[in-house]
Amino acid sequence: MGSGSSIPVKSDYPAPISFHSQGPTEYIGGVPGYTVLDNVWYNDKKFYLIGDDHGQIPNNERLFTASTGWGDGTKDIVTFESKAEGPEVEDGITEINGTTIFLNDGWPGSWSGYFMYYHFASEIILGSYSVLSSIQKPLPSDLKKPWNIYKGLGRRLSLQESKQLPLTSSADKVDINLANRILFAWELNWDGKDGLSRAVSEGLVGKDGIIDPAGWRDMTNDNKWIYFERLLLTDRETAHRNNPLSQVWYKMALDAYKLTPSSKSLSPMREKFLNHYNIPIQNRHKSGKAINNQKVKVVYADRQGSDRKFPDNIHKDLLKQLERIEEQGKAIIIDAKLENIDLKGQFELFSDADIIFGVHGNGLTHEMWMPTGGIVIECFPKTTFAYDYAPISEVLGHKHIIWREDQEFPPDQWKPQNGGNGNALHDGTRFPLNVKVFSEWLESKIDEML
Repeated sequence: MGSGSSIPVKSDYPAPISFHSQGPTEYIGGVPGYTVLDNVWYNDKKFYLIGDDHGQIPNNERLFTASTGWGDGTKDIVTFESKAEGPEVEDGITEINGTTIFLNDGWPGSWSGYFMYYHFASEIILGSYSVLSSIQKPLPSDLKKPWNIYKGLGRRLSLQESKQLPLTSSADKVDINLANRILFAWELNWDGKDGLSRAVSEGLVGKDGIIDPAGWRDMTNDNKWIYFERLLLTDRETAHRNNPLSQVWYKMALDAYKLTPSSKSLSPMREKFLNHYNIPIQNRHKSGKAINNQKVKVVYADRQGSDRKFPDNIHKDLLKQLERIEEQGKAIIIDAKLENIDLKGQFELFSDADIIFGVHGNGLTHEMWMPTGGIVIECFPKTTFAYDYAPISEVLGHKHIIWREDQEFPPDQWKPQNGGNGNALHDGTRFPLNVKVFSEWLESKIDEML
């Protein structure tokens, strides 16, 4: 729990315990790559689906991608097996209650992307929470209350005497649309150099809600049984292999986003995150309008410190035009050099933004913390487009606009040109911008928000 943590991450309660006292494994919802199951057991590199009828549970191909090896001859490091009856348990069980997001990428040969803000926050996390927002069935423990409906007095006493692996806080209300834990099973470099993956995880489940590979290894080394009350199994390769939208756009979370009942369904995720960092929660009274009726807050995600940027002279002219707009009193415009702002400062900066704009890049992922109904403007060269941030805007209820040099790039052209000239995003190509045309257009968008 935490990288290399020596704090115990398991709490055993004594056998005997019946697998049926917890109920059979059930499919609760989701899509391939983001599957939600209740009452899942794990032991000795295998997940076990317990019960007589698994007709609704997806087959392994749609459920999971097994390791292709670890360089030591080991194959299929983790697999799934169905059992009508579980074996006798003699050495105690670690019970992981609540909802656990189990991240199954990062074994050798499997690219996780966890160490990159966009791929972790918008694909893994936002995809998972989109699925959770669609879940209506209570947790098994809620269905089994009060105690006397448990099968057998012995089971009742065992639970009362045990110390289960706790929720992130004893004061937390269990919300079935939020996760209690994030489990990084295999990816040793999940945190990344900027710390954003850890910051996002802590914001959503707290420090104690993170189980990293070292913690998972400690929990499983002795081959004791582990019980997951609710498991959301995320798996990049499974998503790409099975989901129609993922195959068309090569973005793993698109089919998961579609399960979100509405953009407001994701508000609990944003609110929990901002509360963790003691950032005031602000919302707009109407979609497409400024939070503050007097001025529009515009955040420019400035990438001039990177290789993907505007030409320096163009950027200088842009800043002059942004100053001109701000002097008119209609907007507060912030030139945000994110590399110079601490992580909490970054989250707070975007938490009450009305418009976010900038060159295609990781900084736009911060739209996850902007109040629903904002505007995201993503700048590309005319020959390039990547369908990365537009679907995030859609699921969050923001308006997403692609700007190419001197004009908007219409959505009906996105699919035909997706991925075109992708080298321009990584080879140091400068992004052209007609500053006069863009600044006048931006000013019109500001006017529309007032």
